[in-house]
Amino acid sequence: MNVHVLIEMTDEPDCRFIGSWLIMVAEAQGVWSEALRDLDFQDRVDNLCGYFEPSLECAALEIISPLKQRHNVLAVDLYEIEAGVFNFEFGMMVQLGLFAFTGRSYQIAVPESLTLEGVQQATLEIFSTAKDVGDGVEAVQPERLLHTLPETEAKAWRSRLIAMRRFNADGPRDRKMQ
Repeated sequence: MNVHVLIEMTDEPDCRFIGSWLIMVAEAQGVWSEALRDLDFQDRVDNLCGYFEPSLECAALEIISPLKQRHNVLAVDLYEIEAGVFNFEFGMMVQLGLFAFTGRSYQIAVPESLTLEGVQQATLEIFSTAKDVGDGVEAVQPERLLHTLPETEAKAWRSRLIAMRRFNADGPRDRKMQ
């Protein structure tokens, strides 16, 4: 599948911000685990995520390291990272406010708070994208709730964003010569 999203973080290293974000991701993971202890809720989601165990924490760590190595902008194939799991995890993080859509990309964001009801609602929103893929098997398709791009367009936008960041950091050459 060729479903990509652009993910960005701040230009400058900001350990406090990233630390706050990681703490919120850990809190979201804890609330997700709490939600699954509710038997009614578990019954509603079990048939759609029974074959995998989403980990928002693992997804966050898979995002942070490559972001720093790739000029703070990633073009990510939602199905490349542990096929079928990352798309759900990223969709959940967007629904929970851990990423904010800017009109072209998803930027890391720190939501005000996370609640059990919010996590349950986000999960049900993601599960509303389920589609029968045959033999009575349903698969969630969180990309239906996301702004996605084909691979070539995502990579082109990534290159533009990196160039804009470099230009903003360096400024026009004419100004430097004055």
